[in-house]
This record gives sequence, structure tokens and C-alpha cells, in this order.
Amino acid sequence: MDSSQCFRFGRRTANLVAGTATRRDILRFAGASAAVAALSPFVSGVAAAQAGVKRIRLAHPAPTAHGWHLWAEQFKKTLEDKSGGKMQVQIFPNAQMGNERDTAQAVRLGSLEMGAIGVGLMNWVPEMSITDAPFLWKSRAQSYRAIAGAFGDDLRKRALDKGFILSGWTDLGFRCMTNNKVPINSVKDMQNLKMRVPNSKAYIAMMQATGASTVAVDLSELYLALRQGVADGQDTPPSVVKSNKYYEVQKYVSKTDHILTTAYTVTNPKFFDGLSVDEKKVFLAACADADDYLRQYTQKDEAEAYGFLKSQGMQVNLDPDVESFRVACAPVIEKFPDLFLPELVKMARATPA
Repeated sequence: MDSSQCFRFGRRTANLVAGTATRRDILRFAGASAAVAALSPFVSGVAAAQAGVKRIRLAHPAPTAHGWHLWAEQFKKTLEDKSGGKMQVQIFPNAQMGNERDTAQAVRLGSLEMGAIGVGLMNWVPEMSITDAPFLWKSRAQSYRAIAGAFGDDLRKRALDKGFILSGWTDLGFRCMTNNKVPINSVKDMQNLKMRVPNSKAYIAMMQATGASTVAVDLSELYLALRQGVADGQDTPPSVVKSNKYYEVQKYVSKTDHILTTAYTVTNPKFFDGLSVDEKKVFLAACADADDYLRQYTQKDEAEAYGFLKSQGMQVNLDPDVESFRVACAPVIEKFPDLFLPELVKMARATPA
């Protein structure tokens, strides 16, 4: 941040300490309603800087059993080990710094060094919607190759142009359909269901193509929305159904595998540019290690999650008519070229499976 930003940041911090902060002070301080929680890390960050330690604040809106938190913990472990403790990570889960949009905004402005987010990034980089295109990938391996190649390079550049470094690509698993009304055996069973979607045009378009109606709910508010009947059902990976305990408020689950959930860890460019060459190498190595760790974990956990959900009383369908979903969703990609850029679709599908 420049000198004027530093001044305003310091002034708002002083207001918080003095107890005279306005609502605007609080919102601008952390980019979220949880800015008071950010005061303690700011103070500890001053002490860390004085000790010659670079401290990184990493926030996400999910519970500690979620893949975002697992990525963050692995990143923290690897970075602190490889840097000999000269770089330290403080993790803020459970929407302590706000929802996905708040977290992204805070990273973009530099109020946070890092954040783990999903569809919230699409508010700034709408082209990222491509990773949520229904039935885009033939396999996980294909998506990993695309992300490591020209497809990923294109999205990384687009994100950087909007103020984000895409430092991590998190595989959160193939999505399933859950609900409280009926077993889902084919796409026709989606009729008359009110399904939660993230605040994303891509997800809304996909879900409406199945015949369901939609209601947009942030991930941090989803459990309550399902319990209160704001939505009949939702689609997340089975590991998220498990980690977020949606089995407590849902009856049926079907393994539709319609989208491979790809989320991101983003880093503030000015913070990254301020690292030395060696620090950048260690930082990027820790990000890559966390990516690999979560990919392996997610595949194993996904395979086990359905058994767990069944043990918790959910009716599990591991063999629904996936082709009926594929046919219903096929027109979505061509119908929304603004969401699913044809050149990106071409690059993705040209990647060896």
C-alpha cells in the first residue's frame, strides 16, 4: 500500500484501539464485519516484524474440517519449516474475517495477505466461472494438467490483472446432490426442488437447467438455510456434506459428479512482490505442496465420505442416471459464452484426459 493508505490504515487501527471506531472504520479495516478479530493479529504482526519475522494472515469462511483449512494448515507447516520460522502463518477460519466476498476484498486491498475462496473470486474475475462449467472435465487428471498448462496460465493472468495472485488451486471434490424431499435418481427428480447455489451465474444456470429453482446462499450460511427450509437441497462435494454436517439437515444424497469443485487460494500482489527471491521460492513451494496434499486427501476422503453419510442416516445413491444430467446441462456452456469463454472451453477440452 502507498503512504496515504498506510496513514488511513493506521488511523483506523488507532480508532479501534481507542474504542472510537465508526462502522466505516471497522468495515474498511478488514474488509469484513469481523474486523475487531483482526486487531489482535495486527498487533502481533507488529511484534513479529520487529523480530524479523514475516507474518502471513490467511482467512477463509469454512469450518476447520473443510478442505480450505486443511490446505491452510499444510501450507503453514511447510512454509514455516522451509523458512526456518522466518515466515509464519496465522489462520482465521469460520468466517472470522467475513464471507468469501469479504475475504477476497480484504486480500485485494491488502488488509489480508492471503485468503481461500471459491465463487467469491468471480465477482472480480468472471472468467473463473469456467472451472464451474458442468461436466467440463473427463477426469481429475485432465483438470490438473489444464491448470498446470496454458489454461491455468490464462486464468492466472486474468486474476493478476484484477489484483489477485492465484497461489493455490484446491480440489474440493466432485459435487453431489442432496435434499430433504425425494431421492434423486435422474434429472427429472430435480423438478420442484428449491436448491441452494452459490452467488454465481454459472451455478444458477446449471441448476436451473436441471429443472430446479434456485436460492443463492453463502457457504457460511448454508447449514442454517437448510435447517430452516430456505432451501430444500444443495450441491457440494460429499466431503463438504460431511465436514459441514449437512447430514444433520438433509435426507438424500446422489453421486452425480456434475462439477469438480475448484477453489482458490489468493495472495495480495504487493505482499508477494515484497518478498525476496528466496522467500518467493519457499512461498510458492509451500503452495504447491499444499495443493498436492489436498488433492490426495480429497480423493481419499471423497471415496470414504459416502459411507460416512450412510452411517449418519442419509439415503445414498451411488449410481444415479448421470447421463440424464449431462444431457440436460449440455446447452448451458454454449448458452452462456460470457461465463464460459469459448477459447477457455476449447483449451480445457483439448487437454489430454
